[in-house]
Amino acid sequence: MLKMLIVDDDKFERDGVRFLVEKYGFDLEIAETGSGEEAISYLDHHDVDILLSDIRMKGMDGLQLAEKVRETGRPIKVIFMSAYGEFEYAQRAISLEAVRYLLKPVQVGEFVKVLSNVIQQCEQERLQKEKQERMQEAYLKEVRFEKQKVLTNLILGQTEKEPVTMPISSICGYSLIRMLMLTSRSRLFDREDFEVKLAEAVDRGSELIHLNEFQGLLLVEAAADESVEVFTELGLEIINRVKEDYGQNMMVAVSGPIDEANQLYQAYQELEPLLEISFFLEEGTVLQANRTFLTGEGDMMASVHNAMEEIKQYIQLSRWSIVRLRFEQLFDTVQNCKQLSVVYIKYVCMEIVGSIFDETSSKEPGLFKKELEKINNAARLHDLRRVMQVILDEHIPSGEGYRDGMPKAIEEVVRMIHTRYQTDLSLEWLAKQVYLSPSYLSYLFKKEKGISINKFITMYRMEKAKELLLTTNRKIIDISQDVGYSNFPYFSSLFKSHYGVSPSQYRGDI
Repeated sequence: MLKMLIVDDDKFERDGVRFLVEKYGFDLEIAETGSGEEAISYLDHHDVDILLSDIRMKGMDGLQLAEKVRETGRPIKVIFMSAYGEFEYAQRAISLEAVRYLLKPVQVGEFVKVLSNVIQQCEQERLQKEKQERMQEAYLKEVRFEKQKVLTNLILGQTEKEPVTMPISSICGYSLIRMLMLTSRSRLFDREDFEVKLAEAVDRGSELIHLNEFQGLLLVEAAADESVEVFTELGLEIINRVKEDYGQNMMVAVSGPIDEANQLYQAYQELEPLLEISFFLEEGTVLQANRTFLTGEGDMMASVHNAMEEIKQYIQLSRWSIVRLRFEQLFDTVQNCKQLSVVYIKYVCMEIVGSIFDETSSKEPGLFKKELEKINNAARLHDLRRVMQVILDEHIPSGEGYRDGMPKAIEEVVRMIHTRYQTDLSLEWLAKQVYLSPSYLSYLFKKEKGISINKFITMYRMEKAKELLLTTNRKIIDISQDVGYSNFPYFSSLFKSHYGVSPSQYRGDI
């Protein structure tokens, strides 16, 4: 609804204008003041579309009021009323871009005509402004999509040829950035308000690249003199904000500085494996690329110790298939870690073997001693890993080997994804169905399928969406719901990222 401010020091005149507005059914919200000074004070705190003002008033007159309004640059339509028809008033009214100049006493027909025309002008300008805003929004969305497409292709190594060496500023506008990989076990990245809240937490130049609804890459503006600890603190701030706003935990990994576009792929390759060791970590940890230590809850030694204790617990529960993969995951993590001594890693292996002998029929002291000697004599970490693999194979009860149960669990997860992709699938729910921890299932799925479970879910949903677009006449917004996305704009953006065209364009092109 348009808003009109009536300014006249004669209340009778103000009441008369209000009466005519109501009598002839003008859809206007009316406000009124008795002086130019009061009008200025009102305009400082309220938006007004039409200003209807007397010219002759005590103090600030209507012409002075209009001058003040024009100085603000606000596109307010000004209508003057006055009992004086002198030419000088008309001239000044024209110079102040008044839409009309009405003489008192106001003629009803003239008043209705003038106000109708002014309202029509306001509506036309509003529609034109909305059209321009929509065009600008569409343009900015397309520009951002193209920029994100280039960045995503560089990050994932999906360029047709070797990327040309060029500064990162030519793509994202920042001369130096750091990449933060954000991962959550719950759906966060498809929430309508997530990107806004994330930008508030970051409070510096950034660009969010959506990988899927559980994971994203945040390219953050950096300065040459800023240490990695600055971005570790930023990661913790993001974690705390997500916990506060959504009650969810998040893992963050921080890259080194990036100033060339062709460094994006290498940075991503360094970050992705870091999150695969989340089995060892507390929720809410920040990891740093090219560092052997972890920031957050404890260092690597404490994490490995906790992993060893968990493996021993699974041995006590006779969950042998899990024991084997937990062990492999442990070695995947420590094999490049210079922080841990070989002596300590051998100690961890001896503890695990001791637990196996305690829980199985292998009670021969001589045999146990021989196995410990094999561990102690291993010269390299690779040799130690092989020794342990043989020991596990020999002493795990028959029929409980690594390969016996795990592929079945993964295939069950795949089956559930295929049949329940329309629902709000989460890593926690899937892990619960196959009696595994979320981080362990994530690790195991990647090891078996060569792709993360979140990527697998997203790719399957996109394939189903494409199929429905091709074979049905269902509304696209309904297809979005059909494949598990309640946030339609997010679905459209994700589809366009995968296939290069929007869902409606894809349907039109087929």
